[in-house]
Amino acid sequence: MLLIPFFFRKLGLKMMILVGMASWVIRYVLFAYGAPSQVTWMILLAVALHGVCYDFFFVTGFMYTDQKAPQAIRGQAQGLLVFLTQGLGMFFGYRSMGSWHVGELGKQVDSQAYVDSLIAARGDTQVSFFETFGKMFSRALPDGINQELLSSTMAAWKNFWLFPAVMAAVILVVFALTFWDKAKDTSTASH
Repeated sequence: MLLIPFFFRKLGLKMMILVGMASWVIRYVLFAYGAPSQVTWMILLAVALHGVCYDFFFVTGFMYTDQKAPQAIRGQAQGLLVFLTQGLGMFFGYRSMGSWHVGELGKQVDSQAYVDSLIAARGDTQVSFFETFGKMFSRALPDGINQELLSSTMAAWKNFWLFPAVMAAVILVVFALTFWDKAKDTSTASH
């Protein structure tokens, strides 16, 4: 985040936002192909990309809004941006994904048989914090897991993450083709 002003001067507004959008696409693709097979490096890289995604997209958007909005309404402009991106945008994103994926996947969690199988797989032993921490990146599964349920659940992750990857890629292309900073064009033309 400390390097944002440097990148902003070197890359410019449009390229900064495009890098942020491309990072979202890459992140979702890494999750799509890393989660089903538990490819640790893909999952960790996708998690690490979150900072690039957020900074290059949201923070750059906040900076652009701050530059473009008149002094008297900057606070309202920032509030509107947050409302549109992190309010309405997330609401419609959840509604579109929730009705398609999350609702179907969530039905498994609500079943008592599933809860019972998780309790049975966990066992009666209590493990310490350090034992749990040591196993955090382990791909070993506890005994008693329903392999059919596990297989179908792991396979569902690919489609779950590919949908937002495709959506982000489409928005990236639309933004790349349709956005230009008019102030930059007018200042270049006057020189």
